Amino acid sequence: MLSILLALPAFAQLPPLGEHPDNNTSSSAPAASPGLLPPGGLSVDALNGDLKAASAANQEKRYSDAESLMLRDTKARPDLILPWVQLGTAQLGLKKYNDAEFSFNNALGANPGPKTEAKSDNFYHPDPKPGEVAPTATRASSIAGDSSIVTKQNRTPEVLGAALTGIGEVYIRTGRLPEAQSAFDEAVKANPAQGAFYRRNETILYLQTGHSAEQVAAADKAIALDPKRADLYFFKGQGLAAQATIDPKSQKLVLPAGCPEAIQKYLDLDPNGSYSTDAKGILAAAGVALKPGKK
Repeated sequence: MLSILLALPAFAQLPPLGEHPDNNTSSSAPAASPGLLPPGGLSVDALNGDLKAASAANQEKRYSDAESLMLRDTKARPDLILPWVQLGTAQLGLKKYNDAEFSFNNALGANPGPKTEAKSDNFYHPDPKPGEVAPTATRASSIAGDSSIVTKQNRTPEVLGAALTGIGEVYIRTGRLPEAQSAFDEAVKANPAQGAFYRRNETILYLQTGHSAEQVAAADKAIALDPKRADLYFFKGQGLAAQATIDPKSQKLVLPAGCPEAIQKYLDLDPNGSYSTDAKGILAAAGVALKPGKK
């Protein structure tokens, strides 16, 4: 396996996860109706201000700032949804996967149960009996005037997509791949308008964590939703190339079926793209002739 990896061109910088198409996090706070939440709670204006600040901090990778702010708000109002999404996002950035899972489960209305500490292998290990959906899963409020923040209408397709892909990333980072696949499937169902965006990020997460078979499967799903996006074909081809073997006689790569075609398709769509050097290197290492570019 080492010889295969050495034969592949260096992939020095992994692609970043995509930004939300509107350049805002998918969990940005909606505008809330004026008025006060219960005594001892946050005003609607204060909450919206905190959510905006946490969203900006997460986008700027100031995850500790966002976490501190949202820990305060979720403590004051644990029944609200959006603070849990922003908190989970910050905790993902801080690699606090156990905490992030707890936060995203709260956002989704599941009863996450008590948090448990990560074991010495740095992976989160769930309790033997996962929490069931809580009776108060809608997290609906009886407070008049704050329905845009609190009630189940707040769990819009965008919010569901953010929470489901967030917990899906937790699962990938902690080695629970079937659960991750299910979470991303549910995210696409909940918010099909952003399905291609979710699938691309799922693909990149598998690439970043070295799960090539899952990377290829996710890339195929992404391509089905966005067949003109060039980098998806490279991600598919790179995932397949990671499963290549070496011909003992020629010492050349033997690429799996579909790999040369995916790499060539990437080069057809984006011949001078960010991964074009790597793509050409994969084909050259396998002795596959580069075809003239065409779209």
